[in-house]
Amino acid sequence: MIEITDLSKSYGSVQVLRNLNLHVATGEIYGLLGPNGAGKSTLLHLMLGFLKPSSGSMCLLGSSNLDSVRPQIGYIPERQRYHTRYTAREYLRFIGEFSGMSGSRLADKVDAELHTVGLANDADRVMGVFSKGMLQRVGVAQALLCDPALLLIDEPTSGLDPSGQRDIIDLLANLRDRGHTVFLCTHYLHEIEHLCDRVGILAGGKLATEAIVRDLRAPGGSVIIEVDAISTELRGTLEAMGRGVTCDLRTVRVRQNTPHIQAMVLRRLLDAGASIIALEPMESPLEQLYTKAVQADTSPQVPEYQASAIDRTTSPLPVNPPPPAPRLPSEGDTLLNELLRRGSEQEPEQEAGNREQETSADRGDP
Repeated sequence: MIEITDLSKSYGSVQVLRNLNLHVATGEIYGLLGPNGAGKSTLLHLMLGFLKPSSGSMCLLGSSNLDSVRPQIGYIPERQRYHTRYTAREYLRFIGEFSGMSGSRLADKVDAELHTVGLANDADRVMGVFSKGMLQRVGVAQALLCDPALLLIDEPTSGLDPSGQRDIIDLLANLRDRGHTVFLCTHYLHEIEHLCDRVGILAGGKLATEAIVRDLRAPGGSVIIEVDAISTELRGTLEAMGRGVTCDLRTVRVRQNTPHIQAMVLRRLLDAGASIIALEPMESPLEQLYTKAVQADTSPQVPEYQASAIDRTTSPLPVNPPPPAPRLPSEGDTLLNELLRRGSEQEPEQEAGNREQETSADRGDP
């Protein structure tokens, strides 16, 4: 469904993607994980044709002609903007007409997707009174209108409260049965754990590593068991089981965990009448994978200015202040600059075409 080969993208002297290679199978839910500024949104904008790559190739839905397959792609951006004086139903009908839909087919499809995202009862309210979570649901509905083969999602729960995040994650999880191939960009690990089949970690402009999410759901190497209370006698019994078992008044930490040790600790707790409240990994395998990949990123950093001893002791200001550090462009900056640059490149061609038409008219050419 997605084949990206040696893809690079630079904004001036700032290289965001570096010979990126990535493949997503049909029907797969793939999560691209990375810190803010890693280039996730840039990659989506390249796949959508908003930006042009500096080098490399992309093939979506079996075609390298992105214009021809774009009608089969649904897109949920991170920052959604709406004309909020419209109702949700009016907005979706308007969007559907851009896909060539009309009449009863469009009306039925709008009703179906409003029901899918849980907005059937709010369909005729103006979106100006919607919460951010409800507006995010409208975004999911508009992306589904054309029954896309490929769904591109950028930071779907950004800016939502915990309840709103859970609602959107549950909504996206329910789309699995509809057969869409989903490509999700996020920096939230829990979205990957709940939604995705495979995960890739973007660091330093490259795909640092990939993993099957199912394999990362096994208990971590260390677990923490929370109970209602641990007596002094029970604490001594547990800690005598091995150096990796430590306790305080309400928790048991099991390091170098194995199924055998974990089962023994739980049995001792139950036999002593302790109520087990929770058992969780101290650090999830996905978190370990992510931390290792990001820390291994060796992208050059801008050195910080270090004041000399003379500066610190004899002068309130640095004797030779450093030049200001270069500001990396934000996503909005880069996209706008790219569009302006492409527009300025086309203007001379248009002017030349206009002059040619004027010359032809002066000569009386047909």
